[in-house]
Amino acid sequence: MKTRMLLAAALLAATVPSAAEAAYTITGYAFSPGALTGTIQYTPTNLNLNVGIGRLNLTGTETPGGDPASFLTYCVDIFHTLTIPATFDFAPVSTLIPDATKQTRLLTLIGNAGALVAHASNKAEATAAVQLATWEIVNENTGSYGFSTGTFRSSGGNSDGARALAMTYLDGITSGAWGTPAGGSLKLLYSATSQSQVIAAVPEPATWAMMIAGFGLVGGIVRRRSRATNIVYA
Repeated sequence: MKTRMLLAAALLAATVPSAAEAAYTITGYAFSPGALTGTIQYTPTNLNLNVGIGRLNLTGTETPGGDPASFLTYCVDIFHTLTIPATFDFAPVSTLIPDATKQTRLLTLIGNAGALVAHASNKAEATAAVQLATWEIVNENTGSYGFSTGTFRSSGGNSDGARALAMTYLDGITSGAWGTPAGGSLKLLYSATSQSQVIAAVPEPATWAMMIAGFGLVGGIVRRRSRATNIVYA
């Protein structure tokens, strides 16, 4: 069965690859815990898509051996679709994201995504916010973040709250209130025939605790700046 869908790619792994780094055959997916909706745009190419926004659970098997594999994912590649079943191998993240600043900011976001979602009262909104922040980091090339201007934009659907929340995440990263997880790294989950993805090692619990403690600081920064998030409605 082939399913084509805009999805996947920057990801917090539910299973982390071993040192041998086997290949994986991905055969299924589902939004976890659910998806919001909205429109995304990439202005340099006039890309305009109505998409589901949230975290995905990609499932399949390890090759060789056939052991079950499961990855919690966030899309980083808005220009390709995921065709399944497909085989993926690991490659340097610079293959897809050469910019070092984007790599670091993405690692800070994705490396802390598990804690963000675990402590959120509305987990679907939190995962949608992580996804939107991921797209903004990877695709925004103007030097400043915001969903109503720049090279990457998002509007419409039922994701207004997620966009506002994503801006607080981005503020935390750019202000330095969030640290990059100690020992964390990103790797590209690459396929020659399907959509490549990025995977992050799960941070230590102590790192999560430090990041969570910084949430109050981020909130204070946002309140002091009194900056409203501009949303463009489709």
